[in-house]
Amino acid sequence: MTLPTVSVIMATYNHADFVKQAIESVLDQQGVDFEFLITDDGSVDGTREIVDSIKDHRIQFFPNEINRGAGVVTNELILRARGEFIALINSDDYWAVPDKLAYQLEILRNNHNVGACFGRASFVDSDGSRIDKASLSFGATFDQENRSQGQWLRRFFDLGNCICHPTMLIRKSCYKDVGLYNNLLRQLPDLDMWIRLIKRYEIYISDRELINFRILPGENASSQTPTNSIRTINEHYLIAESFFDELSREQLIAGFSDLLVVKDVPSKEHLAIEKTLMFFVENQSLGKPYKLLGLLNMYNLLGSTNYRDLLGSDYGIDHHWFQQQMGEAEVLRTRILEDLKVKAGSIRSWWNYFNFLKRR
Repeated sequence: MTLPTVSVIMATYNHADFVKQAIESVLDQQGVDFEFLITDDGSVDGTREIVDSIKDHRIQFFPNEINRGAGVVTNELILRARGEFIALINSDDYWAVPDKLAYQLEILRNNHNVGACFGRASFVDSDGSRIDKASLSFGATFDQENRSQGQWLRRFFDLGNCICHPTMLIRKSCYKDVGLYNNLLRQLPDLDMWIRLIKRYEIYISDRELINFRILPGENASSQTPTNSIRTINEHYLIAESFFDELSREQLIAGFSDLLVVKDVPSKEHLAIEKTLMFFVENQSLGKPYKLLGLLNMYNLLGSTNYRDLLGSDYGIDHHWFQQQMGEAEVLRTRILEDLKVKAGSIRSWWNYFNFLKRR
């Protein structure tokens, strides 16, 4: 049996008003052999019945009676996928052009070093009417330039995610190399995935608008809570804990050269120290508890004879420096939440922006 070139995956949940348009935008794709795998994650609004009513030999539908979470069912669809490439679409968005897959497939076929291709987004309201990007505070978020792997990691470290997930076409082999989405993360699984991906593969961001990204004010009201704010900060901590793992000397220099103390990073010991010092640098992050990680890592380095002398000779770091940092690094939750309010105006306005990024 001939395998499809692309597997398109979609997890649906309570999008009865939009799911048919999303499905049709996939079925309208031209010039690519694909299968379309859809899982309904326990919808109660008629979404499941709408999906089931659409008959096309390329569709395989897997309805669920209970809601288990988008990450769980997305990973299941990835494992079911038979294509060499995987594309993902949200059930309330719709692809903007009928050559979306063919265009991206050509890019990946011609650039074997690129693991995934993404694009820009246009924005629409609940009726499908176009929303001017200039009217949205986050309208230019996905309009990114292409960067080296190190430069992408710097962007993620400083500012978080800026990649439009439902524009993705990715080699299925990438998931085999870097793993699936982390279901322990509720708010930031995409960011975690891109960090793991970019350490091993280059990515390409097209300047074409490939998705009509639907903005539904008020739909994510349940996310505007102190609990989710705290969870996001904690997830940033967990992601940052392994951020520099497996990051090569070359990638560190490419992305963080302006912050390096010993610029040429001449040894593996220097590499470990320079990575730890990144957590002490002030950046533009929203309440990310980086300095606490820096203190934990530096505590271990100063306790090691392999690093203690080097820290003193090349960096001027000793127990006095560490004690001073311990007295200055405020990592209490109340301080972090206050920083969020100052930088983003309010928890509510910040969460409006975050909920947008979370659906990317």
